[in-house]
Amino acid sequence: MNIRSTFFSLLFPEGRTEFESQQPVFFGDLQMEGILKAILSRYSEFDLRKYFYTLPGSVNTIYYRQNIYRDLEKNDFLILIFKKFSDRMAQSEKCFQYYRQTEDEIKKGSYLLLACRHYLAALSLLRDSLKQGDITSKGFQTLLEILDEMNTEKGFIEFSERVETVYSYMNELKLTLLISKKEIRILEEENMEGAGVVDRIREFMEAFEIPVQKTVPSVVENIFPSPLETSSLETAVVDILRRSNPEVFRKLKQFAEIPFTLEDNIFLNIKNEIVFYISFYEFERQLENAGYQLNYPKIHEENSESLGPDSGLEIAQVYDMALAWKNRFSGEKVVKNDIRYGEGKRFLVITGPNQGGKTTLARAVGQCVYLMLMGLKAPCQSMKGRFFEHIMTHFEVEESVETGAGKLKEELWRLKPMMQDLNGNQENSFVILNELFTTATTYDARIMAQKVMEHFQNTGCLGIYVTHIQELADEKNQPGVQSMVAQVDQEDPRRRTFLVLPMEAQGLGYSDSIARKYELDYDQITKRVAALDDCSGNGTLGEKAVQK
Repeated sequence: MNIRSTFFSLLFPEGRTEFESQQPVFFGDLQMEGILKAILSRYSEFDLRKYFYTLPGSVNTIYYRQNIYRDLEKNDFLILIFKKFSDRMAQSEKCFQYYRQTEDEIKKGSYLLLACRHYLAALSLLRDSLKQGDITSKGFQTLLEILDEMNTEKGFIEFSERVETVYSYMNELKLTLLISKKEIRILEEENMEGAGVVDRIREFMEAFEIPVQKTVPSVVENIFPSPLETSSLETAVVDILRRSNPEVFRKLKQFAEIPFTLEDNIFLNIKNEIVFYISFYEFERQLENAGYQLNYPKIHEENSESLGPDSGLEIAQVYDMALAWKNRFSGEKVVKNDIRYGEGKRFLVITGPNQGGKTTLARAVGQCVYLMLMGLKAPCQSMKGRFFEHIMTHFEVEESVETGAGKLKEELWRLKPMMQDLNGNQENSFVILNELFTTATTYDARIMAQKVMEHFQNTGCLGIYVTHIQELADEKNQPGVQSMVAQVDQEDPRRRTFLVLPMEAQGLGYSDSIARKYELDYDQITKRVAALDDCSGNGTLGEKAVQK
């Protein structure tokens, strides 16, 4: 009986989708893999990665998911109940697998009966909980309608009644084993004494020498505690029960023939989809306990009046979620920043000192865009953005020993598929480029970077470019560019504030402060060289170093 195979999803309201099985390229650059491991740490047994790897693809899907998540927040008691539902469905799936694998008729009936009972219990739990909750999302309301409709169908009612009837017969099979020292004794109903059942089983049990320290009462729902392999003890017990209750076992064998299957069943998908929301909800609570808030992004069309003509993204108090998760116990707070694309601006070009927070901000914005497209809450105070079909990133890479290619060639190889317009699939993308062409001369790097930004702007993309080349942030000579600069403490340039503000590029790299920090500036080096000369009694080396 294939119950309710019609498509329904709590994640994809517009129909079936092809899931991505491989981690997206941008995951590594945005440090999303570490975040995903934290989200799924408690739910490794569920097939959830494919959901996080697959971008939904429409604004409607984003709001569909956000509304479901709001229902969970508003009715947080549903979290525990939905967990029980998922556990029940998982047990049903496991028993159904045992039913498919075993050849024994009695085992087939037993496992199928348990699969059906777990299945029905899961659906009942889900229906009752949705009725109790104050649900307003289209997803949960549709799910409740499906469950209500199923409970009125004649076939489903008859199926439920048959399951409970056969299980009630099975529930009459009662047998108690008392295990003490080297003896195993069996106690049954009084009406079985006359048949000599107890004597026969006692003789069998006494043949076993099992050292047990104390009597252990045990209640087992399934007559086969071991999934597929039955021990001689279990075989003997089942044989006794079969002889004393032949009608029960006849019904169990008949039950194994009912046309029930879990293949292509929507509730197995719902089991995983619900955990998708629960896993992120629990992750959010942990971040919240560490002092970091997540909020719902608002989606607008590209030319929405609320954002201004040709604008596309505005985020207040954005922070790097991976860094916040890493520091959640240390007490070290992550600095938050604001970004906004002005009218006609398509690329934020971020310059400033090394280790000043440029890459961290770019990564944080990328995380926000990804979570916005996933229909989840983002690491910021507020966010308004247009819809993007793709996310593309290119962060600084190391030279590959395996390929033998230089760093510049590695960067160009990775840029090539991003820039090729084979299927037009980079249109309406969000692009993050971080410190490209650092091995080229400044002039060549600037020319190549300009060409790359112009390409993405011409194809309708919005993006961020992190660079040490000040000329790329020249708003007057670079159409569509908006400059942002990582800040340092005005009184102590060695101290990075990690604030990134919209302003003209300063033309300062503050490399001297790093050199002084590690005692590598001119004065410090010459003093050390002179000290070496004093020790050797030869001033020639020190004199040459100072003159140089």
